[in-house]
Amino acid sequence: MKKNLILVLNSGSSSLKYKLFDMPEEDVQSSGLIENIGDNRKKAVFSHKNILHEKIRSETDCKNHRHAVGLVFDAIVAKTEGPLKNLKEISAVGHRVVHGKDIFTEPAVISDESLAEMKKLTGLAPLHMPVNIACIEECIRIIPNVLQIAHFDTSYYAGMPEFSYLYPVPVEWHIKHSVRRYGFHGISYQFVNGMASALLKKPLDELKLISTHLGNGASITAFNKGRVLDTSMGFTPLEGLMMGTRAGYFDPAIIPYLISKTGLCLEEIISKLNNESGLTAISGIGRDMRSIVTACREGNSRAGLAFDMFIHTLRKYIGAYFFALGGADAIIFTGGIGENSPEVREAVFKNLAPLGITIDKAANLAMKGSKTGFINQPSCSTKILVIPANEELMIARETYKKLVPGL
Repeated sequence: MKKNLILVLNSGSSSLKYKLFDMPEEDVQSSGLIENIGDNRKKAVFSHKNILHEKIRSETDCKNHRHAVGLVFDAIVAKTEGPLKNLKEISAVGHRVVHGKDIFTEPAVISDESLAEMKKLTGLAPLHMPVNIACIEECIRIIPNVLQIAHFDTSYYAGMPEFSYLYPVPVEWHIKHSVRRYGFHGISYQFVNGMASALLKKPLDELKLISTHLGNGASITAFNKGRVLDTSMGFTPLEGLMMGTRAGYFDPAIIPYLISKTGLCLEEIISKLNNESGLTAISGIGRDMRSIVTACREGNSRAGLAFDMFIHTLRKYIGAYFFALGGADAIIFTGGIGENSPEVREAVFKNLAPLGITIDKAANLAMKGSKTGFINQPSCSTKILVIPANEELMIARETYKKLVPGL
């Protein structure tokens, strides 16, 4: 039986995650992660599994994402104990692309025309779109005749109601310049909401869900009976929750004030809001929540302030969405922090017993390391779920649909 091998590339601002699936069985043939790409201060770290599923970890020079794609291809072929004899065995490649604006509302076959449209959107997600496009172009160069599909984080929000996606600004800004809320992490939410439906044993169109994707990038989405009601990220991934290096909600009137006071130009301030804000700015020790929690225990006041601000902002959004939905069947945690920080999850639900939402401390502490399950007290009407993100599997499923039409 012919294999349908689908390679999924999920590129972040300084990382590249990959998985090679045999579809439709969804068997993972190879997987890995390259971190610290292009970081002049430290070596890139490449962790992956070979054909025997043995984990290999090495430090390497990796100057950019194009170089990283080459390392991935080397890792999946036989000469490096990978599962493939050669790259011709790959049936299709699925790429995560952060921003599709209102141009791409579903997965798109990559062509010269669609790639040109994507390049016009780089300013809307400056940390991610350039590297997303670089990975696509390098794949086209190396395996030019293989079907390649772009999957957009923004597509999931295509059905969001107008009262949620419009900003209260002059209407011609939307009509002429497409200024609106787009939302991000859509591929992640599509997967975890589907998992929640199975765990709750109810169809999606009967559920009210509040899903949080908490990592270096962080967002929250309200899902009402089959459609997105609202989401925290907006025109770009800068809006919303406090994040690893991004400010989240920020009064835009501060920008001209800072220009006049600091001499910084607009581009420099936007760069600082994207790259030098959030947990990094407040904690003084970086963006890693594990380090921040440890520093809190050691009495580091700035780390404590960063933790408190992160929790406070998250609680505000959860409360707003709970009210907007008229209650929720479940609140979901995913992403690196959401899946692995019981401290964050416990703090979010502190003192909420009067609302009937209480956490099971033992279950919460046990929920780490790719575990899926409930962490609420059994009596809670609103369930609390931890579901590991699996954007790669969602992309593989959607790519397979394009590869085998009619499914």
